[in-house]
Amino acid sequence: MSRNLEDLHPYVKYLAEKFIQECKKQGIDVLIYSTFRSKEEQDKLYSQGRTASGEKVTNAKGGYSYHNYGLAFDCVPIINKKAQWNRTDLYDVMGKIGKSIGLEWGGDFKSIKDRPHFQWTGGLKIKDLLQGKRPISQLNLEFRHSINKLFEENIIDTPSYWIDNKEYKTEYVKKLIYNFSQYLGINKPENEFTNILNELRNKSVIDSPDYWINSEIYITEYVIELIIKFKKYIEKNNIDSEFISSVNKLAKANIINSPEYWINNMEYKEEYVKDLIKKVANKLG
Repeated sequence: MSRNLEDLHPYVKYLAEKFIQECKKQGIDVLIYSTFRSKEEQDKLYSQGRTASGEKVTNAKGGYSYHNYGLAFDCVPIINKKAQWNRTDLYDVMGKIGKSIGLEWGGDFKSIKDRPHFQWTGGLKIKDLLQGKRPISQLNLEFRHSINKLFEENIIDTPSYWIDNKEYKTEYVKKLIYNFSQYLGINKPENEFTNILNELRNKSVIDSPDYWINSEIYITEYVIELIIKFKKYIEKNNIDSEFISSVNKLAKANIINSPEYWINNMEYKEEYVKDLIKKVANKLG
């Protein structure tokens, strides 16, 4: 039976580390004492209170516990270097913390309440795991969703390139950034890359324009993080891409002079609206 976090699924390891940090913020030190468990070890626990002495601690036989797949861990609060097995008040706080970061808590189980137990299933049932299915990491899942969202919004045209590659060509990344800037209504030519990046920084989409300006090779993890940020920005701001596209068309037709004004404001001056209507009417003859 392992207590090593390295034996957990990568995302569960990340959640376990975050869980420890969040508990510490609440003044609770936590010891994780069980991570991966073999099927044989699981059967031994299952026998406890049945064919072996002791109280029942699990209803899961070997292969029927998320521990057997590195998707669960057990923990105990520590005070003055001593395990506090019976402090249900501390476990209740730990349960809330675990659930707040995406873990399921054994304290919510109906049959045998298992307060020390936390798990992340990746949406898979035990029957799925028995058939050989395994969850992808949450980061990969979020990245794929982000790619699909950017494809739906016509910001990228080849999702497979971004999903299937481990490295990305610099010119493709720059084109992605430019397309996203156009999507937001930043009406600047492609060769004004520095100005585009500064505009994106002003909108809090990126943190460091200098990195994207000066780097000859982009780190893959940074590109993935950027794509996820693009998707979150779209969802958070409820962007009307059709409206932005229409504004840009009017700018190209010289009907309006400042697309940023129409895209970034919630209210418009009456004289500007009247002027716009007159220009459209004149264009139509």
